[in-house]
Amino acid sequence: MNIRLQILPAIRPLITVVSVFKTACTVVTLLILLFHLEQTAAEARQTEPAKERPIVGLVLSGGGARGASHIGVLKVLRELRVPIDIITGTSMGAIVGGMYAYGYSVEEIEALLRDTDWDEVFHDEPPRKNRSFRRKRDDYNFLVKQEAGFKDGKLIIPKGLLQGQQLMLRLKSITLSAPTNFDALPIRFRAVAADIESGDAVVLGDGSLATAMLASMSIPGVFAPVEWNGRLLVDGGFANNAPVQLARDLGADIVIVVDLSGELQGRHALSSPFSILNQILGFTIQRNTAEQLKTLGPDDVLIQPDLGGYSSTDFWRSSEMIDSGVLAANLNSQRLQKISVSEGVYADYLTSIRQRSKTSPDIDNIVIDNQSPLSTDVLKSHITIEPGDKLDVSALERDIQQLYGLNIFERVDYDVLQDEQQTELVVEAKEKAWGPHYLRFGLNMESDFEGSGTFNIATSHTMTPINRLGGEWRTELQVGRDQRLSTELYQPIDNRLRYYLRSSLDYSETHIGEFESGKQVADLEVSFSSFSLAAGRQIGNWGQLEIGAYTGSGDSSPYIGDLSTPTQDFNAGAWAVSFGYDQLDSINFPRSGSLASISWFASRDELGADDERDTLRAHGLWAGTWNKHTLIFWSGLAGVINTEAPAEKAFSIGGLFNLSGYHRSELTGRYAGLVRLIYLKELGESRSVLKVPVYLGASLEAGNVWNDRDEIRFDSLIPAGSISLAVDSPLGPIYLAWGLAEGGRSATYLFLGRTFTFL
Repeated sequence: MNIRLQILPAIRPLITVVSVFKTACTVVTLLILLFHLEQTAAEARQTEPAKERPIVGLVLSGGGARGASHIGVLKVLRELRVPIDIITGTSMGAIVGGMYAYGYSVEEIEALLRDTDWDEVFHDEPPRKNRSFRRKRDDYNFLVKQEAGFKDGKLIIPKGLLQGQQLMLRLKSITLSAPTNFDALPIRFRAVAADIESGDAVVLGDGSLATAMLASMSIPGVFAPVEWNGRLLVDGGFANNAPVQLARDLGADIVIVVDLSGELQGRHALSSPFSILNQILGFTIQRNTAEQLKTLGPDDVLIQPDLGGYSSTDFWRSSEMIDSGVLAANLNSQRLQKISVSEGVYADYLTSIRQRSKTSPDIDNIVIDNQSPLSTDVLKSHITIEPGDKLDVSALERDIQQLYGLNIFERVDYDVLQDEQQTELVVEAKEKAWGPHYLRFGLNMESDFEGSGTFNIATSHTMTPINRLGGEWRTELQVGRDQRLSTELYQPIDNRLRYYLRSSLDYSETHIGEFESGKQVADLEVSFSSFSLAAGRQIGNWGQLEIGAYTGSGDSSPYIGDLSTPTQDFNAGAWAVSFGYDQLDSINFPRSGSLASISWFASRDELGADDERDTLRAHGLWAGTWNKHTLIFWSGLAGVINTEAPAEKAFSIGGLFNLSGYHRSELTGRYAGLVRLIYLKELGESRSVLKVPVYLGASLEAGNVWNDRDEIRFDSLIPAGSISLAVDSPLGPIYLAWGLAEGGRSATYLFLGRTFTFL
């Protein structure tokens, strides 16, 4: 017992060491066990397949300009890190969806929408500044732009108000390198159109991405149907405005639907034929949309932006509609977050869908697909790009616009075909299906509300091309107060269509009033027949120099007044030289650009003139616009020189913008001068692409006529002015105006059609 007691103190340190050692071994053993278990779990995680996220489909419905709200939805999807694997779209939904699937970012799509000139896109003709000088001259008459064809004894009307020329060029420029298989896009994509013959929905999954977009939004009656593999396609909203089932058929597990169909209008809003027609079309769209929305499941997300105050043509309000899309998507943020992914996964996703090529390809070969009687050499000469050049899309578009501006083609289109060996530019020019005989009609009317007025109707027939160099034969007929019949042969003589010859035969009957103390006392009817021959050179698309001659004869006889006045016969003949410059954006209501012309006529007896004289004319116009305000400076000068022969009635002034307050042609003289400053303000808030602009205007004018050069002084100018309400209607300008001139002279004017002159 004592021995044990003596030993214990001696071995106690040893016992403590052993105890600590055992505890340490236990801890180490536990750590080794935990490490082994972690390694086993990690190996198990590596061998187990990762859980896959659901395939998400985005369905974008049609809605015209209201489709801008799709951009707002895409912004929220990006913020919430919701990846999109499949996009199906109709109409504007196909355009926004197609751009996103092609690889554009949300900001790039927003910028493209904002920077697009929708007024220009929704016109077939290129901007007036880009048209040939001859086509610009067509604007000087009062014939309406819309034309009909005459073929095989039948009157043929184009299948749409627009052929989609400018819209197609815009879509081509933003989808230049898109693959022809839409499954090969960064995001799988399908556009939906409708077969106009059967009414069936047509799914577009390969071919030209731009053409698919155009077909999907070709509103019947507005845009001509798009031919696609033998079918005529129009806006897909009439067959399947929200292609939900299509997204599922492509493999979507969850669909996000952006529905822009909106609600039908109430009785109070159905106040016009257009609103009633729009309501009828809305029935079809609402019905097929509702059928698709019924298929949505509990995990699907329906986003319906509030767009009640926006029209399908309000492209200028796109930023507001984008905000509506953001708001509507945020209201569904909790449901969208369920399919959100991590920042790393989403970053990889964004990288994968931003594969769009941003470089212009080098063109190895150019092919002209000429589907017209025009010489292929003419088409080639208008394409400035050469094999080996890098593709300049803006330059190519200008070339194509000039070709289209010849008024021969239904569509001038292009494709860039790339393979491993070469890049080929194909330019396709398709002649109008309703040509080569074209008919246009028009009318003009003028009244002073005092029992005096004019009314004329007119028509023209143009046959073009009559040969491989694009010759034109045009005949015009006008009946009414002023009669006119003319026929002209216009023949370019080079492939660039710069040099030309023209000849014409004209007959006219016009009325000239005679005034005393502001009252018309007589009216003379002047008849004149003439033949002219000229040669000229078009300078770019901005100018023209022409040299020619004409000869003719006529007579003047009393129409109202002293009918016993004998008829006076006269003969005319002159050499003529003229130069014109025209870069004005519009003749009827110019907003920008300038125009100028100067001409010299040398009447000579060898051409049959009764007397020899020289006549000079010059005029110019400049226009500038800021916001809705336009200022126009407009002036003209004319005179008869180098002769002592009587020429008291060579020029006349009077009427709206020609010393407003005076009657038409009330002032006559050997010399004439006129300066105008015109102000126009566009009324209303709507800037819809289908707008009919209305303007409030005012003018300040100063001018006079003189029979002696010594009388031409600044203090002899007559001040005048006007206020007006004007409408840029499809039939031409409509003016209701009141004019006031020095001495209390005043007049009221009502115009339909362009009736005032440039002097």
